[in-house]
Amino acid sequence: MHPDICKLAEAVVEECAGLPLTLITIGRAMASKKTLREWEYAIEVLRQSAASVLPGVGKEMYPKLKFSYDCLPDERFRSCFLYCSLYPEDYFIDKDELVDFWIGEGFLDKHTNLSSARNQGHFIIGSLINACLLEKGHRNDRVKMHDVIRDMALWIAGESEKEKFFVKSGVQLKEQPKAKKWEEVTRMSLMGNQIENLTEILECPKLQTLFLGRNDLKVIMNDFFNSMPMLRVLDLSYNVNLEELLVGIAKLVSLEHLNLSETRIKKLPVELKALAKLKYLNLEWTRDLEMIPQQLISSFSKLQVLKMERCGYGCLLVLEEMEHLKYLNVLTLSFKSASELEKASRFNKFFSCAIERVCLEYFRDSRSLNIMALAKLQHLCTLRLSRCWDLEEVKIERNITEGAGCFHSLRTVILDECNHLRDVSWVTFAPHLEELYILDCKGLEEIISEEKLGEVAELKGNSNLFSKLEILHLWGLPKLKTIYQHALPFPQLKEIYIRRCPMLKKLPLNSNSAKGQRLVIFGEEGWWKDVEWEDESTKIAFLPSFRPF
Repeated sequence: MHPDICKLAEAVVEECAGLPLTLITIGRAMASKKTLREWEYAIEVLRQSAASVLPGVGKEMYPKLKFSYDCLPDERFRSCFLYCSLYPEDYFIDKDELVDFWIGEGFLDKHTNLSSARNQGHFIIGSLINACLLEKGHRNDRVKMHDVIRDMALWIAGESEKEKFFVKSGVQLKEQPKAKKWEEVTRMSLMGNQIENLTEILECPKLQTLFLGRNDLKVIMNDFFNSMPMLRVLDLSYNVNLEELLVGIAKLVSLEHLNLSETRIKKLPVELKALAKLKYLNLEWTRDLEMIPQQLISSFSKLQVLKMERCGYGCLLVLEEMEHLKYLNVLTLSFKSASELEKASRFNKFFSCAIERVCLEYFRDSRSLNIMALAKLQHLCTLRLSRCWDLEEVKIERNITEGAGCFHSLRTVILDECNHLRDVSWVTFAPHLEELYILDCKGLEEIISEEKLGEVAELKGNSNLFSKLEILHLWGLPKLKTIYQHALPFPQLKEIYIRRCPMLKKLPLNSNSAKGQRLVIFGEEGWWKDVEWEDESTKIAFLPSFRPF
């Protein structure tokens, strides 16, 4: 490196005033700068910005950090970054949810398909992490914002002429807040509060984003949305007391993204047909939803994403309407019987769409389930079997050929209250499985049956079992004796969580398992004392991994 750059680097360090986060963030921004002129310019910018800030909180920190914001490649990256400040402080943000919001806002390029747009969104998230403007969450699918970075983002948004944020998220509000100039606000977040009623009309002609999720909403006055003609994104999720969706929502003629998940709404008003631009509709976990008017779903001609996992209204009732939606390419669904699943597989959209999540629940008509139709879904990420009380067996096909791509995208499997299942050997057909949760399955005796693997030629002697597994949660399995008979490498395993599994005495671990990983094993202290180890070196290797409840 040019010797003069060392002196300039010292000057940059001086401008950082000993603040570690500033040093890291600006250091990351300067890592690619190789010439004197770039370093001289950086010092000039840092000094100028310090002088331009009004006295008060953040006058030392924010201008320096803003340099990293200014170094982002373009306005798209900056808008995506500022958007993260709408979430509450210390909030773990779901990456997929965030990217879907960005798509609804129109931040990303016009892509030929949704998958490409999502890939671009995840690329931007990676870039923001590399720039130290976002932090990795405790799970791969989450990110969070450092408190200081979030404050800086809100400061930037407050100084902006283009963007006017009104953010009161996670601050224990009980009533609808007041503001002097609603007409200038472009993005508003009131999520994570205890607001029960929205009874005052807000004159927000420029508002594009409204986060109302995770409140205690019971009443939204019918005219509340009257003066929001530009609104593109509306999030009402996790308002578990919200039972009625009033027809006034039909006034949101620019709406593209509507999230009603985890609400108790009982019906969708037919007036929603006015939402001609709607591209994303989330009805997941709306267990009380009993009525969707005929032809409502098919009227959303631009719909790209429809989420109906654990929706009270049967997915089968709208699958026929989905056939007419030419842009629909992402689905999440629930089925309550094997016959429902079989009927659904006759529809073209069942295979032509990217079905990302499927829940099989309350199965009453089948003791045995062949899920090969699901195995062929190329984009299935999450599969849940819930309360399938009569189900005794999930069949493994004997003649599966290698490279057929069975469960190729499956990352998460959840089983709960499937009391007659004795094993879940079929998960070995998910080569990229990352998370396995098995809860309250009273009859489960083993996770992977060696006998059943022996029946399938391709899996004999398979050393790649659970090669991508990161999280294993076992809870309330009174008959469980083994996970697998032999020790496995578990090269990616980060967390084992075992509770109320009194007969599980041995883990499939040896001294080579999870090498290089910081494995944490959560369990009851009494259970941990009785664990039988393959040898003393294995015991020594994993004793430091234990964390009691």
